[in-house]
Amino acid sequence: MTNLNSTADFNPPSNLSGRQLVAKVLMGLVIGGIIAALLFIVVSFIGSMFTTALGAQTTELSSANPLLPLILLFIGFISTFIGNIAVAGVYSLFYSRKYHDVTKMFGLLFLTNGILFFILAPVYILFGSQIETLFVILGFHVIFSVFASAAQLEFTSNPNYAGSSLMGNVLGFAFALLIYGLIYKLTGWSAPQQKIYLFMILPPVLAYTLIPFGSGIREKIYYKFYELGNNGFYIPSVGEREEEMEEDDATEQEVNVE
Repeated sequence: MTNLNSTADFNPPSNLSGRQLVAKVLMGLVIGGIIAALLFIVVSFIGSMFTTALGAQTTELSSANPLLPLILLFIGFISTFIGNIAVAGVYSLFYSRKYHDVTKMFGLLFLTNGILFFILAPVYILFGSQIETLFVILGFHVIFSVFASAAQLEFTSNPNYAGSSLMGNVLGFAFALLIYGLIYKLTGWSAPQQKIYLFMILPPVLAYTLIPFGSGIREKIYYKFYELGNNGFYIPSVGEREEEMEEDDATEQEVNVE
């Protein structure tokens, strides 16, 4: 690891307190719960088509509703976009010193979720006849979208620590995906209606809670290394690198003169 330099000292890594970490996790739990409640309402209105298709467990496209993959695709996009915008808005309200550029955050979140929508659309259509697989794709869609959006929020707030913040968000993403996968395997013999509610409600709760938790834990651990004089994941900008090179050249010239 590299030692702290004068440039890095003016831009330290983020350091959440214990209360701030708990607050972020609770915020994520509330937002995930709201999204899950909205999905519960959606399932209550159109859940019959899902339970019928899931109960049939057919692999023939003609026996499944052709609109199911598109419905799940739009559910995944709308739920994650609303949730990610809500997270960005809450962060800018309570942590305005770090998440200060609200317009840029909202614009980038829309762009990221829009690109993810078009990337996953062919995947939904490809597995349109396999309803249970579609719900796995939906769960991945939600969790990955929250992960990508959370990483983007950190990149825009402190780009010099993009690599370090990515590690924390990957940790939370892995936790959420692992728990979702375990619950998916454990519900193999459950009734179709119970599966539907679990597959649609669980991903936003896991993603919006565990990804901030993983990111916050990484921040606290990395800051301990920073306090010990190590800042190995600091990435200087081009201007900072040029300034360091100029300082090194000036020091070398002074040594040669002496």
